[in-house]
Amino acid sequence: MVSEDIEAQTMISSVEDTPKAVKEWLAATFTKQIFGRRQTVEPPKFRSIVQAVRASMYVDKITRKTSQAPVDISPASQMLQEELNNWDIDVFKYDCLTTNKPFRGLFAEVLRRYGLIKRFKINLNYLENYCALVESGYNLHGNPYHNAIHGADVLITTHNLISSTGFAAWMTDIEILALLFSAMIHDVEHTGTTNNFHICTSSPLTIMYNDRSVLENHHISTAYRYLDQQDSNPFDKLSKDDFREMRGIAVEAVLGTDMSAHFTQIKNMQNALFNPSTTTKDIAAFFSVNRNTAMTLILHCADISHPTKTWDLHKKWTDNLMEEFFCQGDKETDLGLPNSPLCNRAETLVPESQVGFIDFIIVPSMNLLGDMFDALLLVQNEEATATGNKPSNYKKVERPWDSRLVENRKRWKELVTPKEETPAKPAVNGRISEKEEEEEKEEDSNTPKQRNSTTEQPNSRRNSKSSSQQRDQTEQPPSLNGSAKISADSNDSKTDAPPVGKSSAGAAP
Repeated sequence: MVSEDIEAQTMISSVEDTPKAVKEWLAATFTKQIFGRRQTVEPPKFRSIVQAVRASMYVDKITRKTSQAPVDISPASQMLQEELNNWDIDVFKYDCLTTNKPFRGLFAEVLRRYGLIKRFKINLNYLENYCALVESGYNLHGNPYHNAIHGADVLITTHNLISSTGFAAWMTDIEILALLFSAMIHDVEHTGTTNNFHICTSSPLTIMYNDRSVLENHHISTAYRYLDQQDSNPFDKLSKDDFREMRGIAVEAVLGTDMSAHFTQIKNMQNALFNPSTTTKDIAAFFSVNRNTAMTLILHCADISHPTKTWDLHKKWTDNLMEEFFCQGDKETDLGLPNSPLCNRAETLVPESQVGFIDFIIVPSMNLLGDMFDALLLVQNEEATATGNKPSNYKKVERPWDSRLVENRKRWKELVTPKEETPAKPAVNGRISEKEEEEEKEEDSNTPKQRNSTTEQPNSRRNSKSSSQQRDQTEQPPSLNGSAKISADSNDSKTDAPPVGKSSAGAAP
């Protein structure tokens, strides 16, 4: 087992105030044993400095309506035109407007905004046919959570992450196409059960993929099998090199959504960006040969981003996800198998699980993602300034998810079931002795004071900067608004994102 997973499991097990069931679920879902490395794909080079300098202009271009959009006054199309760049877009409403066919208009509109329809000569009829296949695949098993609505949400979130931050200006056209394609198909034909369920039941998919990222392998394989169907390959005009590069990015990005690789993925990015000796030149050199690593992190964060949306959206996503977990628990019971963590309808602590999910998974992931964007924009700014293309005006990216995480965590904490009172001591010979009775009264008199001083203390804050920050009244998640502080050729780089493997890590389900 890789060292990151061992550290993560140790950290999770050492936290005192998190229920055992939640700890077991975090460890079972987000850690794994190491296995073979992916096939090496020759990474593309960065765009030229001139293109990088156009980042701010590019963001403005993406946010405006494209003049190439076809005339369509349908409610679904109008909603996309007005709200596609809205972090909190109601994807459930959009799905209803499309009668559960969200990809046909959505994928085309997103590609159009980046100029990719024209750039790669994409046949719109083939594109519509392909999207119809993807929609059918997502809805094959009738999942409450892993369905076409989730796929559409991840696609929109991925678009917002790369467009609003300026990251798209660093990407080549084929990289943008590959990442958006990966976001759309990343969970196609999901069975509504976990990889562990497939492995424990020796399902046909498990046999096919040898217990390794079973569902993720199935998703990417299925997506490419769809391209072989008649009149359903919108990418048939791509050159062989472009198609090969697109596939390499898509395979790595979709496999990167395997939750058991979470801690390794986070730790690798932290090590690359926030080593004490890291400089902007080091960061530029890292991403010049590890661009896929950044794109994979973006898709992974988009995949688990529902706690970063408004409470109404997040709560609905959580209800759907828990129902899917419970359905798996029902199947396990019918098969005589023990229930997987969070899959028991009668015993699962939903609010507690969501607090743990936010603290241990979401907050560190989104902090790191924001820090990565900041670091890349800093590199871009310094390179442009050094060449005299523009004055230095570095500005950190906006993080709309921060306020949502604070609010959602607070709402879940309000729903946490209070701890049960300590049971009374057993009677001796039918009655409690006078000494024991006195001790019990003394304990009762001290209990309120002890409870007031110890409850509601988030475990994930143990690594934050000061005790006063750890105990603020808003119950703020750990390291929120943390960002990298990186200086060119300096040794004072640091980040507020809590390192994985220590007692302060925070995350999601």
